[in-house]
Formats: sequence, C-alpha cells, structure tokens
Amino acid sequence: MNNSRNSNLCDAGPGHDLWSAAGCHSPKATKILGTLVIAAMLGGVAGDAGATVLIFDQTRDATTSTMVFPTYGGSNVQQDYGDRVTGSPMAVPGGMFTYGNGGEGFTPNVVAEYSSGNNISLWTTDYGDLTNVMFAGPNSNVMHILLTADPGFDVLLYDFDLAGWPQSDYTIDGVAVLSGGTPLFAQNGVLVEGNATGPGHTTVAFANPLRGPELLIEIDFSNIGGSIQDNIGIDNIRFGQDPPPAAIPAPAVLPLLFSALAVLGFAGWRKQNTA
Repeated sequence: MNNSRNSNLCDAGPGHDLWSAAGCHSPKATKILGTLVIAAMLGGVAGDAGATVLIFDQTRDATTSTMVFPTYGGSNVQQDYGDRVTGSPMAVPGGMFTYGNGGEGFTPNVVAEYSSGNNISLWTTDYGDLTNVMFAGPNSNVMHILLTADPGFDVLLYDFDLAGWPQSDYTIDGVAVLSGGTPLFAQNGVLVEGNATGPGHTTVAFANPLRGPELLIEIDFSNIGGSIQDNIGIDNIRFGQDPPPAAIPAPAVLPLLFSALAVLGFAGWRKQNTA
C-alpha cells in the first residue's frame, strides 16, 4: 500500500504542483529546483555587471581648477574622470562629467588613472575622425590607463580607439594590456590609422573582454620621433565591472537558495508522515 502511494506521487504528471513532485524527491523535481537555484545565483551575479565608455568630453578650467568645462585643445585630463561612474551625466565637484554606455549599466566599483612619461592632455579634433581625445606629451614614449576595481570585483575591458594627428597614419611599437604585471594581450607593430581618405581610427577590441582585479592599458609609441609622440591619441575606452567568476552568490540570492532547500526538506518530512 505504501509502495503504491509512493509510486503514484513519484509519477506526478502535469496536473501536480512542484510541491507534490518534490515529495518523492524525484529526479525531475530535484532538477527543476536545482535549475531555479542556479539561475537565481547566476542572475544575482550578472545583475552587478556594467560598462562605461570614457569619451573625455569635459575638463576643469586650468585657471579656476574647480569649474567643469567642455574639453578644449590642450586642456588637462582630470584624474577623477572615470571614477566610480553611476550614470551619465554624473555630478562631480565643479559640474557634470558625461560618459558613453552601451546599455550594460555603469561602473561604481572601478577607478581610473592616467599617466605617461611626460604630460597627458586632451585635444578636440583631427585625431582621425575622433573627437575629444587623450594624448601624451612629446618625449613620453608610452601612455598608461590604469583601471582598478574594488575588492570583490573584476575590471572588464571591451575595446578602445586609437588615432593619429593630424589625420595621419602611424605604426607604433605596440599595444598591451596587463593585469598585475601579467600580459593578457600584446601586439607589436600596431597601425594607428587616422588618414582622412581612409579609416579614421583603429579599434582595439576583444572577442571576450579581458578581466582582472586591475587592468593596465599600455600604448607604446617610443619608436616614433620624440617631437611627434603626442600625435597618438586614445578615445572611447569601454570597460566594465563584474564579480569574479567564483564569487559567492550575492546576499539577495541567498534567501531563494534557502527557500529551495526548505522545499526539499519539507517535502521529505511530508512524505514520511503521509506514508
């Protein structure tokens, strides 16, 4: 008799609810619940992903050092541009910074830093077809963009654009992306386009975004003459954030996990007490 009852419960068809199916610990019920839990865990992680595009459209005026102005030729790069971006436009001391976004959200857990061997500045036009471009000063040899994530997050790098001034092509020594000193990407002899009659810029893109707690973009143009090393510009740096792949589920997901486990536990108790 008991065996018959258990058999009927385990063979629950479409008319039975999930609680009934779980009461026999059937493979189907376990698989369904497991799938729901895994989907919820993945959904919680994916919900934290985001991306920001650095378009360098604003600076602070060199005379006041406080007010935000539209980028003008030779203006300074602001070191807080790209830090902990939560939207566009975004309020900052002195005004508003704007950013691009492809619909992925933004990057409130990443900070950006810009450097070179000399000065680093912004320019408005004639770096190919790009506008509002960051460039390093003459005799700099290299330009760096460092993206650093908070603990518990990784930086993701999707792509960025390079172009030559004044609407000219150059072949530079190389482009690399490193994480903690380890190269994730390196290419030598990179053609930086900008000619008005051809492609207006070179896009460096990754089929799968590069990932790490910090990512250092390195543009090496030490092979071209020191007096024209400022003719290489970068723009449209698209980066994101994400918890590391092995991250523990977000706190908001844990109640669902516990609920699923409770379903299985209650179903087992129910089976024992109705047998």
